[in-house]
Amino acid sequence: MKKILSKIFGGLRMSWPVVISMAIGLGLWTALMALLVPDGNSFHDIAVTFEWWVLPAIIIIVNCKKPLEAALKTLVFFLISQPLVYLIQVPFNSMGWGLFQYYPYWFKITLATFPAAFLGWYIKKDAWYSGIFLSAMTSLLALTGIKYVISFGESFPNHFISVIYCFLMIAILIFGIFRKWQPRVITTVCTIIAVIVYIFVSKPFCGDVYEIVANTFLEENGIVLVGEPQVIATSGTADCDADICVEVSGHTDESYYFRLRCREGAEYTFDIEDESGQVYSFSYAYSDESKSVEVKRIEP
Repeated sequence: MKKILSKIFGGLRMSWPVVISMAIGLGLWTALMALLVPDGNSFHDIAVTFEWWVLPAIIIIVNCKKPLEAALKTLVFFLISQPLVYLIQVPFNSMGWGLFQYYPYWFKITLATFPAAFLGWYIKKDAWYSGIFLSAMTSLLALTGIKYVISFGESFPNHFISVIYCFLMIAILIFGIFRKWQPRVITTVCTIIAVIVYIFVSKPFCGDVYEIVANTFLEENGIVLVGEPQVIATSGTADCDADICVEVSGHTDESYYFRLRCREGAEYTFDIEDESGQVYSFSYAYSDESKSVEVKRIEP
C-alpha cells in the first residue's frame, strides 16, 4: 500500500497529454453520472459539488516538478473538464444550452485553482508549512462530509458513499503524501480546528434539501407555466452553502420541482421565468411555527 501511495502521490509522469486525457475522461464520466444517476445520489455528487474533484487535482499537483507547472496544468485540467461536463449533457437535457447558466460557479472555482495549485505544490516539501497547505483541502473534505451526515436524517442512505470518500480521503492524503509526522499532525490539528469552528460559528441548514413539486405549487398560486421554468435570480440575507440556492429541475416529463436550501433566520427570494418570458417572484424561509420551509409568491 505504501508503494502504491508513493507512486500515486509523486511517482507519476504528469505530462500535458496525461493532464488533457484526465480532463476529458473525468468530464465524460461526470456528464454520464449527471445524465444517468438521480440527483441526491453519491455518484451524482461529482456533477454538483467539488469534493470528488479534490483527488485528481492533488494528483496533478504533486506529480509536477515546479509550482508554476502545477498551477498551469491544474487550471487547464478544469478549463477542459468542467465545460465538457455541460457540453455532453446539452443534447440529452431538456434545458439544452441553458445548462451553462450553472457554469459561472465552476468557472470561478477553475480560476481559483491556479493560485491554489501554486501554493498547494509545496505540500511536496513534507515540511511543517506543507501541513497547513494540505489542511485547506482536508478541511473542505471534512466539512463536506459533515454536511452530508447532517442531511442523513432526511436522505439516508443518499450521499453515504460520498461521506466515506470524504473522510477516507483525508487519511489517504495525510499518510500518502507526507512521510514526516510533523506535517501529518499539523494537517490533522488544523482540520479538527476548522470543523470545531464550523460547528460553533455557522448556522446549520434547516435540513439538506426541501423539495416542492413546482407544478402543484404554481397552480395553487394561479400560475400556469409555458414550458420548463428557469431560475434566473436568487438572493438572500445569508450565504447559500451551495452553488445555487434554488434549482428547478426536471423530475418527469410533466413535473418539475423546487430544490430549496436555507438557514434559520435567513430569508431568500428567487425569480423564475417560463419560455414565454413571463417572470414570477417568490420568497421562502424556514418557519419556526410549522417547522418547515414556507414558499410564498411575491405579487407584482
